[in-house]
Amino acid sequence: MSNITTNAKNQHISENIWLLYKEAYFYPLMPIHHYKNGAIISVWNTHGHQLSRKKNTSLQQKYIALLSRLPSTIKYLYGGNHDMSYRELSVCLDLPLTLAQSISKRYNQRAFYYLVDGKITLYNSHNLAQFYTFNDLITSRLRRVTLPSENAALL
Repeated sequence: MSNITTNAKNQHISENIWLLYKEAYFYPLMPIHHYKNGAIISVWNTHGHQLSRKKNTSLQQKYIALLSRLPSTIKYLYGGNHDMSYRELSVCLDLPLTLAQSISKRYNQRAFYYLVDGKITLYNSHNLAQFYTFNDLITSRLRRVTLPSENAALL
């Protein structure tokens, strides 16, 4: 019994990191109507660690090649802060929640976003009991800004 409690606690995202995930915005790389349903999963910065552009490019190519085998269209976007000075390349896929969780875990992401009719819920990839449903729709978190030349998500 203590192992179960310990494992659940170890898979809890700390409050300061969770708050960062709750402040996410998205920069769509396709028309906005493509982002109504599905999972938004980062293909950069595994385990929550900043990586170089070269390493992230390698990861994104590997992950996207694997995702292209799924029967879901890959929609691209950036997930980041309000002004997109920190942004990670992400994908949006119309998948069941359990498959989205499995992919997010496989890609070593701590969390992912899940859309149902435009409503966003943030989930811990390793513990679906830790979640947060946003009060606003994805449309209020989509940002069409000029992307800064520098990206704080990269080493």
